[in-house]
Amino acid sequence: MKKKIAFYLKNRNTIDCSKIIEGNPGLGGSEYLTILIPTLLSLKYDDLEVTLYTDYQGVLPKNLEVVECHSFTEFANKCSENKEDYCVVNYTSVENKVIINFPNINFIIWCHNFASWKNLDFYAKQPNVVRIITVGREQLDLYRDHPAYNKSDYIYNAIPTHCLKDNAQKSIPYTQRGNNVVYIGSLIECKGFLHLAKAWKDVLKAIPDATLYVIGKGNLYNEKARLGSFNLADEKFEKKIIPYVSDDKGILKSVKFLGVLGNNKFDIINRCKVGVPNPGGLTETFGLTAIEMQIMGCNVTTIECPGYLDTVYNKNSLYKKTSQLADYIIKALNMKEALDINNVLSFIEGKFAYDVIIPQWHSLFLECIPKGIYLHSNDKSLINSNYHHKKLKEFLRRNKNNFLIRMIPPIEQLFYKQH
Repeated sequence: MKKKIAFYLKNRNTIDCSKIIEGNPGLGGSEYLTILIPTLLSLKYDDLEVTLYTDYQGVLPKNLEVVECHSFTEFANKCSENKEDYCVVNYTSVENKVIINFPNINFIIWCHNFASWKNLDFYAKQPNVVRIITVGREQLDLYRDHPAYNKSDYIYNAIPTHCLKDNAQKSIPYTQRGNNVVYIGSLIECKGFLHLAKAWKDVLKAIPDATLYVIGKGNLYNEKARLGSFNLADEKFEKKIIPYVSDDKGILKSVKFLGVLGNNKFDIINRCKVGVPNPGGLTETFGLTAIEMQIMGCNVTTIECPGYLDTVYNKNSLYKKTSQLADYIIKALNMKEALDINNVLSFIEGKFAYDVIIPQWHSLFLECIPKGIYLHSNDKSLINSNYHHKKLKEFLRRNKNNFLIRMIPPIEQLFYKQH
């Protein structure tokens, strides 16, 4: 008998996603993955019956079963009526009271974002939250000493490496590129563009012919968002960034705001020596744009955080403080060559390719949850072990039977700013 799997997407964008397998057409990362994963599962496996419940207004892939749905409560009601075996919900769409009201539904919380301690406490205790899936190993390790870790696993986001490699084969040799830098992301506070804007004039002092290409806008996650007078971001955020990327004549000639782009963004990345994804790292659980930049031959520099520790090949390009950003960009622009692209591709394909990730989702539904096992249960080693007191967290996790140790709050909660 087929396992019935439901995914929930709360998003009213109108972007055409009919060819989503070929890459992100211009959606936010979590929205893109919430359409992509059920599409790929439907194509690959006959023993799954996959349905996307959504109020999405755009064109969706033809093979994907879609049910119109306008709220999380409506989603739960329809899943109950349709006897769905597992219901996958993006963390930001979850309403805890609905989970309580539908004890017959097996919820899988898909954490594209960092979960709050309050919600982790709730998930740990709630029996019908059967798994918490993070999108990165480093993200999961943040909660290593929290009770929710015991019902958690990670599955990296799936990357269309086959399509990206096609773009990469057409890429301009690194030595023929100008001193160009590219940023990709929404122009909102948490995506860190303000750090790059502040650093840009320092970059120009060292490398006067540098050019910054900005791909994204303040309405990436909401097409109807009201933008400021420059049509870049909401008025409040525009007022913060404009002084750093303008002079008395207007926007600096060295800064090119290009808006939201689909796959044609690769034409821009192809011209650039350096890529700077979310330079503040505040919300980064997974570095999708970092992967795209690396495949196209860019030297990526950004902040050390969970998402980039998982996805950036050259860890030496990760700085610890945003005040270091200008220096790292200058250093990257002055590099005589990019990293060996074959090593970069091997790193990316081995961790994030469709053929690696989609079978993990299949195993989660058919083997792991029914049998009470985990995809990465044998993965005992600690990588990046000095990051955020990881060794101490593991010690506390292993000794939770000790009454005194059980009284210690999670280390992340004690010593680090909540993500």
